Amino acid sequence: MAIKCPKCQTDNPDTAHFCSNCAAPFSVPEEISAATETLEAAKEELTTGSTFAERYQIIEE
Repeated sequence: MAIKCPKCQTDNPDTAHFCSNCAAPFSVPEEISAATETLEAAKEELTTGSTFAERYQIIEE
């Protein structure tokens, strides 16, 4: 099965994320776009020397 580019009408393999002719992006399924999560921390928790998200150390403001 091929994906037809909506911009230039070029046929692309169904595994492509971008058009091989014009580089137009193909739409991303919702289940993939919902895979990220935003982490929030109160400002007072982010002091010099503290660690954020278990991997980032605050060096200075």
